[in-house]
Amino acid sequence: MSHSAHGAIPVISATGLFTPSDTISNAELVASFNAYADRYNAAHPDTEPLTHSSVEFVEKASGIKSRHVMDKTAILDPDIMEPRYAERPNDQISLMAEIGVAACRDALAKAGRDIADVDAVLCAASNMQRAYPAMAVEIQHELGMERGFGFDMNVACSSATFGIQTAADYIRSGNARSVLVVNPEITSGHLNWRDRDSHFIFGDVATAILVEA
Repeated sequence: MSHSAHGAIPVISATGLFTPSDTISNAELVASFNAYADRYNAAHPDTEPLTHSSVEFVEKASGIKSRHVMDKTAILDPDIMEPRYAERPNDQISLMAEIGVAACRDALAKAGRDIADVDAVLCAASNMQRAYPAMAVEIQHELGMERGFGFDMNVACSSATFGIQTAADYIRSGNARSVLVVNPEITSGHLNWRDRDSHFIFGDVATAILVEA
């Protein structure tokens, strides 16, 4: 980047969003959990029985009424109760990178920008599907980015805010004029759907933030 960019003021010029088409309502979630609890209690008569959940309990505990997930069917099946994804070969884009690309394209379209205008892609997420190659590199490749750089950041729940701060620092230092921060999260795969006290908390989403000088 040119020296004239040094000291530029970073701004968020656009945001992008991807949400899965599948949603799970509290009523569906509770019905699935209660069916599991009944089966567990019948199979373990000598242990402390699992307590039923309710829509009222979930909404009072969390304020959440529904959540988006990548795979609804397997999660709600009392015999499975976890998402199931087909394994992808290494030469195919990972699922998290794929939804990240969708969010990036949304942000670029809203800003009226092309990927050629972007200097860097930072993929900041609480969990990483692939350690190598970086999901940021997968996203760059899928978007057709021919220059610039990209890397992943993993700072647990603060990944998105650290990513935005890092992008802003690149802008201020003059090392970039346009940075895409993308946050793909498939937290449904890390949630214990058999736990009455926490199975309602997380869903799946990808967001993108275009930070520019």
